[in-house]
Amino acid sequence: MGWRWLKASALCKTIGSWMDDLMMEDRWLSVDEIALYLGIKRDTVYKWIDHKDMPAHKVGRLWKFKRDEVDQWVRRGSASQQTGDGE
Repeated sequence: MGWRWLKASALCKTIGSWMDDLMMEDRWLSVDEIALYLGIKRDTVYKWIDHKDMPAHKVGRLWKFKRDEVDQWVRRGSASQQTGDGE
């Protein structure tokens, strides 16, 4: 077990702790945070906003998300619906 394993282990613990905090908080999430939460790429987030009416709020130049709104949207099946352009 070298130093790389220790670094990877520490990183996993940090990400796990961050995800626990994310799940407990009712705060606005960024594009990167919602992408990590859903396990998708940030480009997919932008496509879903444009083509699938993903619930998002523009704050200045930034998109922000409420986790519960996105969860409801996913549960309705909106993320899996096909659009006319194959998205």
